[in-house]
Amino acid sequence: MVYFGCSTNLNNKLPRRLIAKKKDEIALFFSHGKKFSSPFFILFVLPRETDSFPKVFFAVSKKIRGAAKRNLIKRRMREIFRQYAPFKLAPYSFGWIAKERVLTANFKEMRKDMIELGEKAIHFFNRV
Repeated sequence: MVYFGCSTNLNNKLPRRLIAKKKDEIALFFSHGKKFSSPFFILFVLPRETDSFPKVFFAVSKKIRGAAKRNLIKRRMREIFRQYAPFKLAPYSFGWIAKERVLTANFKEMRKDMIELGEKAIHFFNRV
């Protein structure tokens, strides 16, 4: 099954067009998005229009010293997002920000926390 140019097959890369890079795209998350929080992440969720591509952005606090550490965390966040199909199929756009505390977590803990936070956000919007 193909959905917005990304198949639900888990052996593919996250398409570049789904990642929000422009300043105005990211600003929408902060101005109009709903904020959710967990021990390791802050999540901004933005309902999207039916015909538009789902957008996602990943950011890491500059409080985490060293670009290599920040890049590792972003790679892990992208991989978790890519593997978990309900994120890509949801009618929302996601903005993920890693907190400084994420340095103490291993991949399994990050994955659990990120999925729980995303499901909490999706459930919130489905309930409303």
